[in-house]
Amino acid sequence: RTCVAEWARAHRPRKLADPPEVPVGHKWCRRCDQTKPTEEFASNTRARDGLQTYCRSCGASIYRTKREQAGHLVRPADVPEAHKFCRTCGTVKPLSEWSLNKSASDGYQTRCKECARAAGRREHLSKAYGLTTEDVAELIAQQNGICVICLRSPAVHVDHDHATGEVRGMLCFPCNAALGQLDDDLDRLRRAADYLEGRKLVMRRTHPGVVEITYPEPARSSPPARRLAPPLPPIDIDQLRQLARLARGRHAG
Repeated sequence: RTCVAEWARAHRPRKLADPPEVPVGHKWCRRCDQTKPTEEFASNTRARDGLQTYCRSCGASIYRTKREQAGHLVRPADVPEAHKFCRTCGTVKPLSEWSLNKSASDGYQTRCKECARAAGRREHLSKAYGLTTEDVAELIAQQNGICVICLRSPAVHVDHDHATGEVRGMLCFPCNAALGQLDDDLDRLRRAADYLEGRKLVMRRTHPGVVEITYPEPARSSPPARRLAPPLPPIDIDQLRQLARLARGRHAG
């Protein structure tokens, strides 16, 4: 025991050093070699005095070093006031970028708002369509980033067949909402196109509860008016008689 104690004192002088005299309500930290109030030490029921050997700041530093060596993402020690560290994106952001959580110790969610929205979108794509964010990015790239219906707005919404669940493409919000409002009914869409082109339906009630729907015949354009010949000059009866005599004389000759 004597040899072991001498070896330990030679190789671990700080751990086996005799503690200095400390006032009541204080304790000496072997790591930082400072005397601090007992409030600066975490509780440890197995210790003689019921407190940890190291103060809170030294214990946090030891824990942070071990976690970093194990490959984990560790919260920085110098997080400013009214800020919080997001373990998902690894950045320090102000508290305005966090949602409230009454059950948490600090009253805020574990992830920032941006990371929470991204996680919610990934979960929604997986449950509703069986897609990943990479699949959606590939669909958008195939469409050059624009809606396949209006060909001008960014494609940000997944369109799918409500009957089969098959994904059809990426649409903008107005086009996707329009298909949903029309219940993906091809007849309604065709009639909407005819209505916009000016070909309205004629609805006529033939029997109680029976309505006949027809398209009116397109109005035929009237043929161009014929150009009439100029009016003939008035007829001279004496001149006609003279022409008749001349004609008889020629036949007699």
